[in-house]
Amino acid sequence: MKSRLTFNEGGKNYSAQVELLSEPDAVRSASDEMALAIMKEVSKQPLYSREIATRLNVREQTVYYHVRKLLSLGLLRVYSTESVRGALAKKVQASSQGLAYIYEKSSLSPLPSPSTPDTLRTFFREFIRDGSFQGYVVVGSPEPHGKFRASARDGHYATQLAFFIGSIAVPSSSFAVKLDTDTKLEMSYLDNLVLIGGPATNQITAEVNSSLPVRFDENNYWAGLLDERGRRFSNDTDALIAKVKNPFNPDKHVVVIAGIRHVGTKAAVIALTQQADDLLSEYKGGEPFACVIRGFDQDGDGKVDRADMISLYNPS
Repeated sequence: MKSRLTFNEGGKNYSAQVELLSEPDAVRSASDEMALAIMKEVSKQPLYSREIATRLNVREQTVYYHVRKLLSLGLLRVYSTESVRGALAKKVQASSQGLAYIYEKSSLSPLPSPSTPDTLRTFFREFIRDGSFQGYVVVGSPEPHGKFRASARDGHYATQLAFFIGSIAVPSSSFAVKLDTDTKLEMSYLDNLVLIGGPATNQITAEVNSSLPVRFDENNYWAGLLDERGRRFSNDTDALIAKVKNPFNPDKHVVVIAGIRHVGTKAAVIALTQQADDLLSEYKGGEPFACVIRGFDQDGDGKVDRADMISLYNPS
């Protein structure tokens, strides 16, 4: 069972995904000196048994024995396979960043359950694995860029969303937030993505726009959103919340949270973080999903603080 361990060392706080051991056999196998050495090597990068044997200067048969045992315990996982002289060679990697053992679970005090709505957990379920966020939150660059030389003004709204995602999962070992320009350069668009901001200021949103069931007007991104029936939504506080399979990698998913203007993006974030139960009540886990929301100034202070759904696309 995987868990998240936090600890302090040298005045710095660290977080690691660890395998929580509960069976004595697993503890004995994992604490073997050779097993620990193998897991340390494959925590750095996936390796074949022959490569591990070379690095540790031991017989390959010894490595095979421990690898089989660690795979059966779930402490290693198969990264890839290849056929070598008629046999199947397995490249393995560590399934976590370390090991932990709790002496007696009954002595532990349970923590309060997160207050994040179950609907939001369901919406982001493909992004969460073993309590860790898998993918990237992509915001538009604040510098003039893209064919419109536009500067993003809504990237900071991702912080509000991150507080809520943080109650579901912790960031993976890689940096979870990227600018659209870096995402394009590094080809990170092949992963799970949460895109913040419309296609005029976020180049990755522009790349996936044609794959959305409700999309920004390709002739003029600021002109509005068009749904499958040809209806147009062009209020400054109108925004799109959509979820589709990643058009660049169908094994991954893309969530788009984007307004026609930056205030619309704010309204969309409010809808997801404060009104998820209402907003996602019809979401059953299928794709594609899209809804248009409209922001309102409910308390009259000149700022958007409420969002209502005005159109829904959810064929599932």
